[in-house]
Amino acid sequence: MIETLFARADVITRFQQPPLGPHMEDLAVSLKQQNYSDNTIRGYLRSAARFNIWLAENELSLAEADENAVSRYTDTLKNAAVAGEQSAQFPDQAGGLLHLVKILRRNLLLTPAAPPVTAPPTECERWLGCFDQYLERVIGAAPTTRNIYRRIVGRFAEERFRKGPLNWSLITAEEISQFVTKEAATRKGFGRKVPSVAVRAALRFLVASGVLRDGLQAAVPTMRAWKHAVLPRNITKDQVDRVLADCSGDDPKALRNLAILLLLAKLGLRAKEVVRLELGAIDWKEGRLLIHASKNHSERALPLSHEVGSALAAYLIQGRPKSTSRRVFLTSQAPFEPLVGASAVSMVAKRALLRSGVPSGPLLGAHTFRHSVASEMVCRGVSFKEVADVLGHESLETTAIYAKLDLKALAQVALPWAGGVR
Repeated sequence: MIETLFARADVITRFQQPPLGPHMEDLAVSLKQQNYSDNTIRGYLRSAARFNIWLAENELSLAEADENAVSRYTDTLKNAAVAGEQSAQFPDQAGGLLHLVKILRRNLLLTPAAPPVTAPPTECERWLGCFDQYLERVIGAAPTTRNIYRRIVGRFAEERFRKGPLNWSLITAEEISQFVTKEAATRKGFGRKVPSVAVRAALRFLVASGVLRDGLQAAVPTMRAWKHAVLPRNITKDQVDRVLADCSGDDPKALRNLAILLLLAKLGLRAKEVVRLELGAIDWKEGRLLIHASKNHSERALPLSHEVGSALAAYLIQGRPKSTSRRVFLTSQAPFEPLVGASAVSMVAKRALLRSGVPSGPLLGAHTFRHSVASEMVCRGVSFKEVADVLGHESLETTAIYAKLDLKALAQVALPWAGGVR
C-alpha cells in the first residue's frame, strides 16, 4: 500500500529501513482500515520514519520501540522546538506513533506492557464504593448523580477524618451544618441544594448500615433556592429558525450537525439523549423515535417529523462514516467513533448559536433549545401534561416553570402597578 501513497523510490526505500521498516506496511493498512485519509496516513508514515531514524541513532532495538521510547522521543522533539532547532510543530512530527506501538505489540514484537501500579484503595475510597452501591441499588440514582454525590461526601470525609480513621460515629450536627453551608456557598441557583441532598443521602446510608443513630439527618440545613426566581434560558422561534438556516452544507460534518440541532430544536431532546441515540431507536415505518432517558430511566416515543426524519436520513446515507457502532452520531474525523458525553452535543449547539449571531453565554447550549421547545409549546396552549410527555419530565412541577414564559397569558392576570400609568 505504501507504493500507492508515495511515488518516489527513495522515499519508499527510506520507509523500509530497519528496525521499523518491515512493519510500515502494517501501519499503513491498519490506518486505512480505520478510515484515516490518505494525507493523514502519509503524515503518520513520515512521523514513523523519523522515529525509526531516532531509534537507530540511539541504538535501540525493535523490542525497545515501546511507549517509553515514544515518550523519550517526543520529549526530544519538544526540547528541540523550544530551542528553535526545528520549524515543524511537535505534534506533526509525532503523530501516529502510538498506532505503530499498538501494531508492534499486536504482532508480539514488544514485551507485554506492565500493568499500571495502583495503590490499594484507602479506607475512605472503600467506603465511598459501598455508598455508591447504595445509591445505585437502593436509591436508583443515575451515574452522573452518583458521581456528584461521591465527590461531595468524599470532601466531607477527607476534611473530617484527615488525621484519623474513618469513624463516622464522631461527627456532630455542627460539623455537618458547617460543611453543607460552605459547599452551598460555592454554587448558584438550584445547585445550592445539591450538597444538602448528597450529605443527607450519606447519613441515611450510615443509619441503614447501623453506624449512626437515626435523627442526625435533621442537622443538614436546607438551602433556599427559589424555583421561579429566574426564567429558563430560551431563544425565540425566529432565532431558532435562523440558527437552523445557518447550518446548511453537504459535507458529512454539516449533515451531522444539522440532524443534531433539529433533534434539539424540534423534539427538545437532552444532549445525553442525542449522544446515546441508536440506529434501532429510529422507527422509520411508524415515524417515531424511542428515547431512553438516562435521568429517570424511562422511555418515551416521540413523533418523527418529515423535517427531522429527512435530516437524519441525509446524514445516515450521505454523511455517516462506515462503522460497526450502533450509535447514530459519530465523530467527523477518523477513526470515526461515537460521540462521547453531552459536552460534544452542547459544543455543536453553542457554535451554531455563535455562528448565527444569537446572543450566547456560559449557560447557552444544547439545553437552550430544549427550553425553547417547551416555552413555545406552552405559549401555543399545549397542556403541561403533553409538554411533560414530550420532554420526559417525571413531575408536572418541573414543566410548570415554563408557564412564566407565556407572557400573553400572564398579562391578562397582571394587576396594575401602584402609582403606575394606565
